[in-house]
Amino acid sequence: MSVRLLNQFYYPDIAATAQLCTDWAEDLVRLGHDVTVLCGSGRYRQPHRGRVPEATAPLASTEHHHGVCIVRVPVENSPPPVSSSPSRLENFGRLGGRVAGYGQFLAKALLALRSVPRPDVVVTLTTPPLVGVLGLAAKRMFSARLVLWVQDVYPDLLAAMGLAGSSSLVYRGLALFARQLYRAADRTIALDEAMGERLVAAGVSSSRLTVIDHFADILEITPRPRWPSDLRTELGLGDQFVVCYAGNHGRGHDFDTVVQAMQAQATSLSESPPIHWLFVGDGDEKARLLARVPESLRPLVHSLPPQARSKLGEVLAVGDVGLVSVKGAMQGLLAPSKLYGLLAAGRPVAYIGPSEGRIPSLLREHDLGVAAKNGEGAVLLDGLRRIARDPQRWQHMSMLARHLAETRFDRSLAMAKHAEVLEAVLREAR
Repeated sequence: MSVRLLNQFYYPDIAATAQLCTDWAEDLVRLGHDVTVLCGSGRYRQPHRGRVPEATAPLASTEHHHGVCIVRVPVENSPPPVSSSPSRLENFGRLGGRVAGYGQFLAKALLALRSVPRPDVVVTLTTPPLVGVLGLAAKRMFSARLVLWVQDVYPDLLAAMGLAGSSSLVYRGLALFARQLYRAADRTIALDEAMGERLVAAGVSSSRLTVIDHFADILEITPRPRWPSDLRTELGLGDQFVVCYAGNHGRGHDFDTVVQAMQAQATSLSESPPIHWLFVGDGDEKARLLARVPESLRPLVHSLPPQARSKLGEVLAVGDVGLVSVKGAMQGLLAPSKLYGLLAAGRPVAYIGPSEGRIPSLLREHDLGVAAKNGEGAVLLDGLRRIARDPQRWQHMSMLARHLAETRFDRSLAMAKHAEVLEAVLREAR
């Protein structure tokens, strides 16, 4: 089967969708399929250790990597990393630069489509939201089957973030396009049942909808001892209890509740054991988060810039508990992929967010960590302290998390489902 994947970011970028697509494409090649990826040359996120920036040599326009043919269209450099205290003008400039990059990619990728070998199946993601234009064009150009792999539900996500009102031209235009895309797609893949319900309500046929979770590679990410650890030593954490948030600090994530938990902790610092907080990554909300840390708690709060994928296992092992946060308005509009790496690393989960979706469902079924609704900072802190005071319970959670990763959310299991979807839509066409 000949498959063409359309997404703005791909290897060697370390954005979440870039890593996801890289695993997906390389696994399809291993299964015997021919895979070409059409992406941009710009970089959404680059790893660095905060000391020496990574080299930024231009990426090749055509490259074969692990059996995947990568075709890149030239896109201007991505917005620079977020500074420690970004101004409103800087944030606006970053957003404008990102939108300009999206526009460049879409325009140039449309022109480059004709040079991509004819596919049997075209797969397109939904980030940025108009990348589906490429999927529609490829479907009509090649008479191929179209699979829509939804990462974020647009335009509802923009409204939930306060970036576009439901009566605005942007929202209405994107809603009209989304309905056309949903009708044209031969199959739509959602990340959990809550997202599936949103998509059906937006016009996706339930008979052409499949739910496939994101995944983690249990061979790449394995449980490691929490201590000793080189990274803990570097940060001066020693054997302290650490809550780690690793990933994008974006507008869709709830850091207000995290700050509430910190404020509650600051009023009761004498309680043992002390809880340390580690935030790894960047994003528009990170500087605001760190600026709101109570003064008395600052020695217990630590920060690192984005890390290379090769460091992922080490980063996840630093935390005794992995933090995942989603704003209440985001229910069914996105599904954090942080969960799966944490399970593979054998780490309990501290979840902040709405009550529907994959993570709260798992936490109701299994003793995997703590769940707090948006605004329940005291509940979050109390749950973390209970875990910190009970090493045997922590060990049980760790073993259960790894078991779920191996039996339900391993990369090989998810990829078998993806391959089955692609083969099914091709059989339908024949």
